[in-house]
Amino acid sequence: MGRPLNKRYFGEPTTDGDEIKVRFYDTTNTQEVNGWIVKQLGSKKFRVTDGTVTEDCFLSTADDGALTSGDMTITVKDDADAVQQVTKISGRVVTLEDGSRTAWTFTTSAVDEKVEIEEAGTDGDLAGADDFDPDA
Repeated sequence: MGRPLNKRYFGEPTTDGDEIKVRFYDTTNTQEVNGWIVKQLGSKKFRVTDGTVTEDCFLSTADDGALTSGDMTITVKDDADAVQQVTKISGRVVTLEDGSRTAWTFTTSAVDEKVEIEEAGTDGDLAGADDFDPDA
């Protein structure tokens, strides 16, 4: 699995926390929803929830509207404001859909040579990312 993520990045969004936002396919209601990580099951597999439904999902590069059962996405933005999907995450490094590996952070700096991970509970400040709505 590589170096696991710190558990402080998991859980229900808090006002001053850094919980990782995910989008996943809710098989109960057959729709895509925004949520957060409950548990890491591998570098590409996570237990995620929206507070109502919990699913075990694999990272996918599917666009919004194209997720299927067992799929989830984590969106990042690089220093040039390009949005990409994460295909693997471990420790403080992500592998992106273009195959590159880079460090990640929650900060919005455009000169740190790291990608910005979208925080659960934020207003969707990443281009191409949906607003977080725990009731969605």
